[in-house]
Amino acid sequence: MNHSLLSAQSVCPLSHLALWHITGADTLDFMQSQLTSSVNELTENQAVLAGFCQAKGRLQATMLVWRDPQQPAHLYVMIDRSIEEQVRKRLSMFVLRAKVSITPIHTKVYGALLPDSPGFQLPQAHYAVRHEQALTWIAAPNASEQSARAWVIDWDNQIQAAELSPAHWAAADIYAGLPWVQAPIYETFLPQDINLDIIGGVNFKKGCFPGQEVVARLHYRTTAKRRAALGTLAVDAQSDIRAGMDIFACDDLERPCGRIINAAYDPQAQCWALLMEVHIEQIQTQSICLASAPQTAITVQTLPYGWEIAKY
Repeated sequence: MNHSLLSAQSVCPLSHLALWHITGADTLDFMQSQLTSSVNELTENQAVLAGFCQAKGRLQATMLVWRDPQQPAHLYVMIDRSIEEQVRKRLSMFVLRAKVSITPIHTKVYGALLPDSPGFQLPQAHYAVRHEQALTWIAAPNASEQSARAWVIDWDNQIQAAELSPAHWAAADIYAGLPWVQAPIYETFLPQDINLDIIGGVNFKKGCFPGQEVVARLHYRTTAKRRAALGTLAVDAQSDIRAGMDIFACDDLERPCGRIINAAYDPQAQCWALLMEVHIEQIQTQSICLASAPQTAITVQTLPYGWEIAKY
């Protein structure tokens, strides 16, 4: 790996992401029973997006999971820092007599924007993993075809400078349609509400997990009427826009028709990027807005995937 690709202009610190090391003889069996995705099938060179639900199917977390290359029976987890302690305690309640230890680690995580050049080409599959020179690279989904994105785990504090705005990275997650459960939306959404089943975050063949009956019933017996959609809002960066805020039809500010999943100000486009849980038919026929900015309609954009299952 050519470390010169990690220029200060291409790297940003992702301090909002936390890491765990999950160890013990029962690690794989335990996490297999708790998450919406299968960890038993993971190879050393891939990560998986997964959810952790409560009994009614509401998401308590989304996370990225990959195997420890030194001890393949152990796992690493990347999760939003605002919920990581709450979720760690929740998971620990189910450990009981299993030989499992969930340990927070303080290694730094960075986001890297990389040119799609012969010097470094990420594999086409999302969440492909490479381990090299005390760095772990995990391919991140990207809406742009002009560059590649990767999370970089810096085990030895090699990266000394990072100038790319974290807001730019957060907006890129949203444009890619990648949802993160954060504290304001803890236990708010079913996996289908945020497209987790579409983007490979739910494995319906793996067996039971908390909330599996509710999630599977929606998948097999009904059609999801609420999905995540992409929007942009042209208001200034100081506007109070955050996860969990209600969305309204512009002509009806009394009854919410959706909710923000994730929001980030895009400094390059000078607008807010919004990943929104919405009623599919409603956004196709009505203008939508926030109560705090009723005169400025949210522009509904196109996600890089459709609302069909297992698009990537």
